[in-house]
Amino acid sequence: MTERNLHEPNAELAALKKVAEKESDFVDLYRRLIDLSSAAKDWAGTTKYANLLLAVNPLIAAPYEALAQAGDALGQKEQAIAAYRRLLLLDPADPAEVHYQLARLLHERGNAEAEAKRHVLQALEETPRFREAQNLLLQIEGHS
Repeated sequence: MTERNLHEPNAELAALKKVAEKESDFVDLYRRLIDLSSAAKDWAGTTKYANLLLAVNPLIAAPYEALAQAGDALGQKEQAIAAYRRLLLLDPADPAEVHYQLARLLHERGNAEAEAKRHVLQALEETPRFREAQNLLLQIEGHS
C-alpha cells in the first residue's frame, strides 16, 4: 500500500480497516493490522484482529502472540495465559520466552505455583542464562 511506503502508519491502518470490513480471509491483512494495532498500543484492536485471524487460520502463532501481549497489557491474565498455552502447542520461535511469560503470569495469578515452577524450569532448560527466569524461579521458590 502507498501509505506503508510513505511510512504513514495511521493512514495505512485506516485504509487496511476499510479493506478488512469487506474481506474476511486475508491472513496478511490481519497480521498487518495486528502489528499496527500493537505498535499503537491499541490492545482492543489487537485483540479484535487476532481473533479475526484465528477464525481464518487457528494454526499460526501470530494471533496467539498478539492475544497474549494484549491480555497482559490489559490485565486480562486468563486471556494471556490461555494464549501462551496455545502458543506452546505451535512450537514457537522462542519457547524460552513463552515459558517464562507463562510462568510469570501463573505466579502473579497465584494458586498455580507448581505449574509456574515447571514453566520457568522449561524456560531455563531452553536458555540457562535467562536472568529474568532465574529471578522468577527464586521468587517462586520463596513462596514454596
